[in-house]
Amino acid sequence: MTSTSDTHSTPVAFQVGVFALVQHQGSYLIVRHHQPLLPGGTQSLPGLILDVPAGNNIIELHLRRALLSQVGLAVSDLRLVGSHAGRGVQSGRGDARLNLIFGTQYCSGILNPQPDVLSGAEWLPSHEFGEYSGAPEWLQGAIREFETVTVPPTARTPGMPLPSFFRRRQG
Repeated sequence: MTSTSDTHSTPVAFQVGVFALVQHQGSYLIVRHHQPLLPGGTQSLPGLILDVPAGNNIIELHLRRALLSQVGLAVSDLRLVGSHAGRGVQSGRGDARLNLIFGTQYCSGILNPQPDVLSGAEWLPSHEFGEYSGAPEWLQGAIREFETVTVPPTARTPGMPLPSFFRRRQG
């Protein structure tokens, strides 16, 4: 059995970063952290480097909390749309970092970047992330994947009967 003090003295082999690709009306939320958390310049996504013991809550919960505290936004379901590994970690206590990118839709809130965490945040139209835009490849790939797996909700014509499954359930 390992004591708590033994666990904390073990060097970190890798870190995990979780980030949100938030889409709203054809635009994506891009932030600028004071210290870059993702490779590729100033364009980044809201998120965090997990610094919690294994088994404490789920990744999505931590990411939702980070979105609320960093930019004041609530989002819909989170869907994994990208991942990449990098060498070196922010604290210098590990060898590698695995970054997970979750795609989601904006639900509510007013964009309010917190100055203690971010130097800025803005919604940029999706056409600004094309192949020759200079956006990092990890960001372009996550957007492509998100747009591929996200099917816009189909609008049901008013007065159109519900599918038979729903008719049976309502009665």
